[in-house]
Amino acid sequence: MKKHIKYLIGLGVLAGVVATGCKKQFFNRPPENAITVATYYQTTAQVQSSTNILYAAPWFGLNGKAFLAISELQSGNARCYAGTDGSFDSFENYSEGNATQTVSSAWNSLFTVVAQSNALLNNLPGAATAVPAPVVNNALGEAHLMRAAAYFYLVRLFGNVPIITNPTLNVNNFQTIASNPVADVYKFITLDLQFAEANCTPGVASTGHVSSGSASALLAKVYLYMQDYANAKKEAEKVINSGEFGLMGLDFGGQYVTLFETAGNNSKESIIALQWTANGGYGFGNQIQSVIADGENGNALTGTGDGYGELGPTFDLQDAYKAAGDTIRRHGSIMLPGEKYPELHKANGGYTIPLAINEQGTHAGMKKYVVGTPADNNGSSAKQATSNNTYIMRYADVYLIEAESILGLSANPGAGHGIDTNATSSDPTALKYLNLVRQRAGLAPKTSFTYRDLIKERRLEFAIEGDYWYDIQRIDGYQTNPATATHPVAKAIQASVNKGDASSAGTAANKYQDFTRNHVYYIPTDAQFIIPYPATEVAADPNLTKTTPYVFK
Repeated sequence: MKKHIKYLIGLGVLAGVVATGCKKQFFNRPPENAITVATYYQTTAQVQSSTNILYAAPWFGLNGKAFLAISELQSGNARCYAGTDGSFDSFENYSEGNATQTVSSAWNSLFTVVAQSNALLNNLPGAATAVPAPVVNNALGEAHLMRAAAYFYLVRLFGNVPIITNPTLNVNNFQTIASNPVADVYKFITLDLQFAEANCTPGVASTGHVSSGSASALLAKVYLYMQDYANAKKEAEKVINSGEFGLMGLDFGGQYVTLFETAGNNSKESIIALQWTANGGYGFGNQIQSVIADGENGNALTGTGDGYGELGPTFDLQDAYKAAGDTIRRHGSIMLPGEKYPELHKANGGYTIPLAINEQGTHAGMKKYVVGTPADNNGSSAKQATSNNTYIMRYADVYLIEAESILGLSANPGAGHGIDTNATSSDPTALKYLNLVRQRAGLAPKTSFTYRDLIKERRLEFAIEGDYWYDIQRIDGYQTNPATATHPVAKAIQASVNKGDASSAGTAANKYQDFTRNHVYYIPTDAQFIIPYPATEVAADPNLTKTTPYVFK
């Protein structure tokens, strides 16, 4: 924890010092060196802009490779050849280990978010004495929410982790900080979100900053993971009844595919989203396109010389869309040979996917978060940097949380047990919200659904969004001891996921149709459902592997 303790102290005078205003180009502006806490938080505009940094640069180490490897490679939505990228390809067979760069990248990034949030929480109240209390409390609410979001990732990735609120107390003993139990981390997250819900401004998520409704939505999801279905339902209904959010293509204009383009930034479907700017270059823009855009035709597709095609959509995911008859979400997530995207290469009338596309042996490519050339984005993209947001949460999730909460209350699986995958609901409210998500996808309404159906629906809705692995991870229930947690249902699901490539037997002209699939399956052990602490962190803080209860004040 040493680097994060020292980093947070340095941030004590810098975290909130960014340009005023909430236009997107300001989200990544660095602090002004001449300004300190004592001279900065003096106006409403300064306090309002102090949270901008929480939505961008600190998340960079998670966004991109870690984001994709942890959820998409592990879950079986994506595959890559060994050696494609040593920083993440080992996640495909759960062999990443504690020395993998991406493990450290995710850890460092998320604790940097915690550090930035803590700096604001520790410094703002005493400095902004001349600013109206609601303005200050809103900024504090944003910081509590983003810290909660970071810890929600940390606890799902690593299990027991240290809860840090004021690192100045640990500056002389950073090497003795122990981790705190999963249950305590979840309680800490809920307290942060309850504060955010009570203090954040309502109805402002379309500005790129979170609202009180954003806090309610994330709190609903956290309660769902804790299998507190009554509170998950209560929080989801707060969000639904607020009227702040809607489904693109159903409640307002646009299409599913538009959600993941720059044109979809901060729409009514966006609840919490990272705000990237391309003009700052690598580290400030969204790098996902550079990682997954068609590598064989990368220069043509992105127009900036990147597009490395490091992931391909597994045949398993392709088959899941096909089996569901789901062409709308598939089109927004996966590129197939010969398909046309009018929003890409717009000046040329659109971009037709090459017949020979074959990312990582899958005879397909990734589309979600691929936005094309600078010209396609009004100049707001560059090499390894685009300005489309990355979602932490969007409104479709709230509808599916509502449906799952109702099913969970009926199924009543009991503590530490997942909902039976055959458990069925025909509750009208649950069906209403599940079917709204399906309606946007162009699918027929259901008259009843099983838990298995719901998990499949979540997979098709959120594929390539860094979410599905956590659904697999939690399907066996809320288990608070990583050392004894078991995942029989999850392992059975993963055992049937084909992560293989394909061999071609035909000529170049019909290669995209004439191929034989290879079958490769990996089954994680119970221990592999969480990621090991980075080796460098354990070396710096040997107590990290020990667990002690957190003392709540």
